[in-house]
Amino acid sequence: MPSIHLSGRKEGLHALQKLADEACTGKCLSVIQLNRIALALDELFANIHAHGYANQGGDIECSAQWLGDTKEQCLLEIKLRDFAPVIQDVACCQGVDPTTLKKHPVAGGLGMHLIYATTETFEHMPLDDGNQWRLVFNPKKEEEGH
Repeated sequence: MPSIHLSGRKEGLHALQKLADEACTGKCLSVIQLNRIALALDELFANIHAHGYANQGGDIECSAQWLGDTKEQCLLEIKLRDFAPVIQDVACCQGVDPTTLKKHPVAGGLGMHLIYATTETFEHMPLDDGNQWRLVFNPKKEEEGH
Protein backbone atom coordinates (compact mmCIF):
# COMPACT_ATOMS: atom_id res chain seq x y z
CA MET A 1 0.00 0.00 0.00
CA PRO A 2 1.50 3.38 -0.95
CA SER A 3 2.30 6.05 1.62
CA ILE A 4 0.45 9.34 1.77
CA HIS A 5 1.51 12.81 2.78
CA LEU A 6 -0.70 14.54 5.35
CA SER A 7 -0.97 18.04 6.63
CA GLY A 8 -0.37 18.16 10.36
CA ARG A 9 -3.52 20.23 10.67
CA LYS A 10 -6.73 18.60 11.79
CA GLU A 11 -8.04 18.14 8.24
CA GLY A 12 -5.15 15.71 7.73
CA LEU A 13 -6.90 13.38 10.16
CA HIS A 14 -9.58 12.69 7.55
CA ALA A 15 -6.91 11.58 5.07
CA LEU A 16 -5.33 9.34 7.73
CA GLN A 17 -8.69 7.77 8.54
CA LYS A 18 -9.29 7.21 4.82
CA LEU A 19 -5.92 5.44 4.54
CA ALA A 20 -6.88 3.14 7.43
CA ASP A 21 -10.31 2.51 5.92
CA GLU A 22 -8.76 1.60 2.56
CA ALA A 23 -6.25 -0.71 4.25
CA CYS A 24 -9.09 -2.48 6.06
CA THR A 25 -11.46 -2.75 3.08
CA GLY A 26 -12.15 -6.36 2.32
CA LYS A 27 -10.76 -7.58 5.63
CA CYS A 28 -13.02 -9.34 8.08
CA LEU A 29 -12.77 -6.81 10.88
CA SER A 30 -15.51 -6.11 13.36
CA VAL A 31 -16.77 -2.61 14.08
CA ILE A 32 -14.96 -2.77 17.44
CA GLN A 33 -11.66 -3.66 15.75
CA LEU A 34 -12.07 -0.83 13.22
CA ASN A 35 -12.91 1.61 16.03
CA ARG A 36 -9.78 0.60 17.99
CA ILE A 37 -7.62 1.29 14.95
CA ALA A 38 -9.35 4.64 14.40
CA LEU A 39 -9.00 5.62 18.09
CA ALA A 40 -5.28 4.87 18.20
CA LEU A 41 -4.61 6.76 14.96
CA ASP A 42 -6.76 9.69 16.03
CA GLU A 43 -4.92 9.94 19.35
CA LEU A 44 -1.45 9.73 17.82
CA PHE A 45 -2.34 12.26 15.13
CA ALA A 46 -3.77 14.61 17.78
CA ASN A 47 -0.59 14.28 19.87
CA ILE A 48 1.65 15.02 16.89
CA HIS A 49 -0.51 17.99 15.93
CA ALA A 50 -0.87 19.44 19.45
CA HIS A 51 2.45 18.61 21.07
CA GLY A 52 4.85 18.09 18.17
CA TYR A 53 3.66 20.94 15.98
CA ALA A 54 2.19 23.12 18.77
CA ASN A 55 -1.14 23.28 16.86
CA GLN A 56 0.61 25.12 14.01
CA GLY A 57 0.41 22.29 11.48
CA GLY A 58 3.20 20.39 9.84
CA ASP A 59 3.91 17.48 7.56
CA ILE A 60 3.23 13.85 8.37
CA GLU A 61 4.00 10.91 6.11
CA CYS A 62 1.89 7.83 6.60
CA SER A 63 1.84 4.29 5.25
CA ALA A 64 -0.16 1.15 5.93
CA GLN A 65 0.50 -2.46 5.04
CA TRP A 66 -0.64 -5.92 6.03
CA LEU A 67 2.25 -7.98 7.38
CA GLY A 68 0.26 -11.18 7.41
CA ASP A 69 -3.22 -12.21 6.49
CA THR A 70 -3.64 -15.85 7.44
CA LYS A 71 -5.73 -17.71 9.98
CA GLU A 72 -2.82 -17.56 12.41
CA GLN A 73 -1.62 -14.05 11.76
CA CYS A 74 -3.29 -10.87 10.59
CA LEU A 75 -1.13 -7.85 11.37
CA LEU A 76 -1.80 -4.32 10.14
CA GLU A 77 1.24 -2.04 10.33
CA ILE A 78 0.75 1.71 10.16
CA LYS A 79 3.68 4.11 10.24
CA LEU A 80 3.56 7.85 10.77
CA ARG A 81 6.61 10.02 10.27
CA ASP A 82 6.59 13.61 11.47
CA PHE A 83 9.08 16.45 11.12
CA ALA A 84 8.33 17.90 14.55
CA PRO A 85 11.02 18.38 17.20
CA VAL A 86 12.74 15.09 17.97
CA ILE A 87 11.62 13.19 21.05
CA GLN A 88 14.61 11.34 22.44
CA ASP A 89 12.75 9.50 25.20
CA VAL A 90 9.11 8.67 24.53
CA ALA A 91 8.71 7.77 28.23
CA CYS A 92 8.46 11.52 28.89
CA CYS A 93 5.22 11.49 26.85
CA GLN A 94 3.35 8.97 28.98
CA GLY A 95 1.01 11.51 30.57
CA VAL A 96 -0.78 10.59 33.78
CA ASP A 97 -0.60 7.30 35.62
CA PRO A 98 -4.02 5.66 35.14
CA THR A 99 -3.72 3.79 38.45
CA THR A 100 -3.82 7.08 40.41
CA LEU A 101 -6.80 8.64 38.64
CA LYS A 102 -9.36 7.72 41.30
CA LYS A 103 -7.43 9.54 44.02
CA HIS A 104 -6.13 12.36 41.78
CA PRO A 105 -8.54 12.94 38.87
CA VAL A 106 -7.21 15.01 35.98
CA ALA A 107 -8.40 15.75 32.47
CA GLY A 108 -6.36 14.38 29.60
CA GLY A 109 -3.01 12.66 29.65
CA LEU A 110 -4.29 9.16 28.86
CA GLY A 111 -3.72 9.17 25.11
CA MET A 112 -0.47 7.23 25.03
CA HIS A 113 -1.96 4.61 27.37
CA LEU A 114 -4.89 4.25 24.97
CA ILE A 115 -2.52 3.69 22.03
CA TYR A 116 -0.52 1.07 23.92
CA ALA A 117 -3.75 -0.68 24.98
CA THR A 118 -5.17 -0.90 21.44
CA THR A 119 -2.04 -2.00 19.60
CA GLU A 120 -0.02 -5.19 19.49
CA THR A 121 3.12 -3.08 19.07
CA PHE A 122 3.65 0.66 19.47
CA GLU A 123 7.15 1.94 18.78
CA HIS A 124 8.81 5.32 18.49
CA MET A 125 12.07 6.00 16.71
CA PRO A 126 13.79 9.39 16.99
CA LEU A 127 15.14 10.57 13.63
CA ASP A 128 17.58 13.34 12.80
CA ASP A 129 14.73 15.59 11.70
CA GLY A 130 11.60 14.24 13.37
CA ASN A 131 10.01 11.08 14.71
CA GLN A 132 8.74 7.82 13.33
CA TRP A 133 5.82 6.04 14.97
CA ARG A 134 5.00 2.39 14.23
CA LEU A 135 1.67 0.87 15.24
CA VAL A 136 0.88 -2.80 14.67
CA PHE A 137 -2.65 -4.07 15.16
CA ASN A 138 -3.47 -7.76 15.53
CA PRO A 139 -7.22 -8.19 14.91
CA LYS A 140 -6.98 -12.00 14.99
CA LYS A 141 -5.67 -11.86 18.57
CA GLU A 142 -8.64 -9.70 19.61
CA GLU A 143 -11.00 -12.07 17.83
CA GLU A 144 -9.66 -15.01 19.81
CA GLY A 145 -10.08 -13.09 23.07
CA HIS A 146 -6.42 -13.13 24.12
